[in-house]
This record gives sequence, C-alpha cells and structure tokens, in this order.
Amino acid sequence: MKLFRSGSLALLCSVALHASDAPSSIPPDQPSAQLFSADAYAAVKSFYEYDKGIPLDAKVVDRIETPAFVREKIAFTAHSGERIAGWLAVPKNTAIPPPCILVLHGVGSTKDSWWRPDNPTGPLAPRLLEAGYAVFMLDARFFGERSYLGDFANPQNLVGKNGWLFRFRDLIVHTVIDYRRALDYLAIRPEIDPKRRMIFGYSMGGVTAINLLAVEPRLAGGVICVAPPMLAGPATGPLAAARQRLASVAPENHARALAGRPLLFLMADKDEYYTPAAAEAMIALIPGDAKQVRFFDSGHMLPHTYIDEVIGWMNTTGW
Repeated sequence: MKLFRSGSLALLCSVALHASDAPSSIPPDQPSAQLFSADAYAAVKSFYEYDKGIPLDAKVVDRIETPAFVREKIAFTAHSGERIAGWLAVPKNTAIPPPCILVLHGVGSTKDSWWRPDNPTGPLAPRLLEAGYAVFMLDARFFGERSYLGDFANPQNLVGKNGWLFRFRDLIVHTVIDYRRALDYLAIRPEIDPKRRMIFGYSMGGVTAINLLAVEPRLAGGVICVAPPMLAGPATGPLAAARQRLASVAPENHARALAGRPLLFLMADKDEYYTPAAAEAMIALIPGDAKQVRFFDSGHMLPHTYIDEVIGWMNTTGW
C-alpha cells in the first residue's frame, strides 16, 4: 500500500463511530466486530443481486446543453419497481467517447449538490467534465427526489431514531443495486465509452462505493474520500451492537473483494469520525498493492485541492 500525506469539513457520515468512544484499555483502531467468514461473506454478496429481466424503461426527461457539455436527466425503473432519476453529463471536448465516472454523494448532500457553486465538497463534477470525463449520479435512497421514501424527512434526522441502523444498512444495499441498474443503462449509451467506468464516493458515498466495487466487475476502480471505518472499536459496550448491525455494509468486510483494483483513498488526519490508524487498518485489509492512500491535514471536509488529486490519479492510472 502506498501511503502519502498531502497538504492541508463535509458531508456528515453520521453512522461513523468515534474512536474516542472506546475504553482506553482496548485498542480503538482495529476492527473489533468479527470479520465475516468466506461463507458468510458469500451470503452477504447475494444481497446485491437483482433481476436483470426487469425492464429499465429508461427515458430522458430533462436536457440542458452548455458550450462545454450536455446534461440529461434519466428516469428508469429500479429493481424495487420505483422510478428513479439520475443526471448523465457528457463533455463536448472529446474526440472519442469518454470514460464515465459514477459520483456518489454523502449524507449532507444529493445528486443536485454536485452542480451548485456552494457545494461544500467543491466543483468536482464540472472539473471532471473539463478533464474529459462523463459523469453520472443518483440520489441515494431517502435523499433528494427520493425523500418521500422517508416520509419527506431530512435523512440526517433518521440517525439516532428507532431502527436507523437498519435503514442505513438498507439504504446502502438498495443504492448499490440502483447503481448496478444504472450501469445497465449506461452500457447502451453510444456517446460514452462502453467499458471504461470508475467510481467516486465521498463519506457515505465512499462506503456505498466500496460496497458497489465489491460486487460490480464493470467498475475498473475508483476514488474513495473520507469513508469511515465501521468496525473499529471495542468488542463490548454500547456501540458494539451497532457495529455488528452495520457489519454487512462495513468497508472492512468488503475489502477482501477489492484485490487488484486501482483505488485511491483520500482521507483526513483530523477527521472527527475515525483516526488515521483506523483508516490505515481498514485499507490494509484490501489485498494487493494496487491501492494508494493520501492523508490531508484537515477534518472530514477536505480542502478542494483534493479534486486535483482525483483528476491527476484518474489521468495516470491507465484504466
């Protein structure tokens, strides 16, 4: 694993567990919830399967054209039967069909936030388009146009309420399958490269991206920003049960399935939701040496210079 420490807060990933909650007598930085056996993990991966025979019935329902790119809103049928919509934007400055990057938001955001000038995670989508990449993004379950699934409540308010652990777990699983359906759709769009696909995820989006990468061979690799470890902490105590309930979506359990995939982890030295040691322990669970990790001198919200790291890495990865 290549380790870098770069210069220099964010979409709150409220399900991250604070290392400071661990008793001082128990090392807080190593996974304490039991990692799944091979058989148990195979069962977990089956949660992400879906019926490919369900028609997508995809439609372009909105279209915006600028001098630099074309952006379309695509509505299609999810595996659950729900109609969902995502943004597909394709740059105009490419001589050949460009690669496509799936862009996954965090808890404090939606798919529309990537297009707003005040987006706290910076102008990632416009910068990717300028660099010659197409981008595609959905709302995670309960977010944005899908807030009706949570009775239109602010999804951040679900945290701490009865059953929130199960809702978060189901949110990750359903959103992963939604993106698998989106990949089915993207495969039929002639203006983007039919094979070159990568993923970017920030915070909760990073957790979702790791889950998606673990079950989706059509993704070459990706960039994971400030995705918190979910199993680090004491094996007993008030948070131990929470860790066990989230174990099926925890990055630590899916790390084994990422061997050989080019991955860049952009993490924070002063993140309030994990320690650098816990992050390094999580990333070390990924077999092989195709992964890299870089730490910023910041909290959970990375300085916007992280976008330079993302584009530079994607330009040189050779995928």
